[in-house]
Amino acid sequence: MTVVLCGVGADTGNVRPVPRVDDTGRFEYVPIPEKGDTTETATYGSLARRHGDGSLASMLDGIRPGSTGDWVTDAADVEAHAVHRDPNLDALTYGEHRPPYVAALADLDTGDVVAFYGGFRGPENDLKHRYCFGYFTVAEPPTVLDPGMSDDAVAAVLESHPENAHARRYAAHGSLYYHDPEFTDRPESVVVVPGREPGGLLDRAVRLSDHRVGPNYYMADDVARVLDPARGGAHGTHLGGFKPAVECDVDPDRFRAFVASRVADATE
Repeated sequence: MTVVLCGVGADTGNVRPVPRVDDTGRFEYVPIPEKGDTTETATYGSLARRHGDGSLASMLDGIRPGSTGDWVTDAADVEAHAVHRDPNLDALTYGEHRPPYVAALADLDTGDVVAFYGGFRGPENDLKHRYCFGYFTVAEPPTVLDPGMSDDAVAAVLESHPENAHARRYAAHGSLYYHDPEFTDRPESVVVVPGREPGGLLDRAVRLSDHRVGPNYYMADDVARVLDPARGGAHGTHLGGFKPAVECDVDPDRFRAFVASRVADATE
């Protein structure tokens, strides 16, 4: 049994301002902007904030679909823009194409846990830290969609996970890679992870990082003692840069108990 921490959600490169965690641990999960065709109907204007009035769009001054795209700053355009809801913590499904993530997630088995962390500004100032904001239990072994698979085989897998963000892209265009010219000539594998309860969006964010060296973030020592991450270095387990996938040798029940305890502490 294992837990994989995955760095996802809106951050400096795709929304501004970066979402904040308040002094009680409350937060908003803001998905990244979709950068291609999709059948996803949820937009920044249609997704309501959990805390406060208005939609997610009311929190944002701009969005950037893709790492090299132009910023969209017109309020109406931000409201109308579809989100890439990955993970979808209502439907409990997640997909990934980043190679280190595909490798880590492909090894998961039924009963393991996928947990999600992101970069949030803290309550005291604009300094960001890494916070866990949700997780789900793996319902069945993940499926890896390799570039050599037939269209029929890919379609069959994705049709069984219609709420997955990558399935929604495929349903709109019939391809997993059309949206990114970088991958058109050298498509990468996509892993689809089906989830079940226990799982979902947390009521409070759980801070994972404790200190920074330069621009980098590292897992707090007290968190690492519980989660037993496989990655490490001179300063501890790295959580910075491209938000690595971190495999943790911790029993799922112990992970859930750790998260529940930190959430309870935040709400006292």
